[in-house]
Amino acid sequence: MSENYVYDSGALIAIEDQRSPGRLERHRTRLLRSANILVPAVVAAQVVRNPARQARLMHALVACELVPFDARHHLPVGRLLAAAGTSDVVDAFVALTAAWADAAVVTSDPADIGQLLGALGVDLAVLPP
Repeated sequence: MSENYVYDSGALIAIEDQRSPGRLERHRTRLLRSANILVPAVVAAQVVRNPARQARLMHALVACELVPFDARHHLPVGRLLAAAGTSDVVDAFVALTAAWADAAVVTSDPADIGQLLGALGVDLAVLPP
């Protein structure tokens, strides 16, 4: 059985950071274990600024499944934000994507993601980048 992960922007920034090769190595290890790595498209949009200068990030994203944010998502995201008492649409979509995929969340913001997962009533791993 393969593992599922959802990356937030902090995870992608960590992969791109050349001063932290261990974070890119963790990503590669997940891929070698045939993990399914999901990246909400809105998360990628937060991080991608100049693809020609972000080779590590762009290479990492090729191996990930981009999850679109479309019309069917606005209600669940809005309801989750209300339930959690938070306002970050992207974080809410990350949490929902993780819940739908039964996936661990790789994040640099464990408190906010944990609050959202708690509001969803799910117990998923929240991992550092």
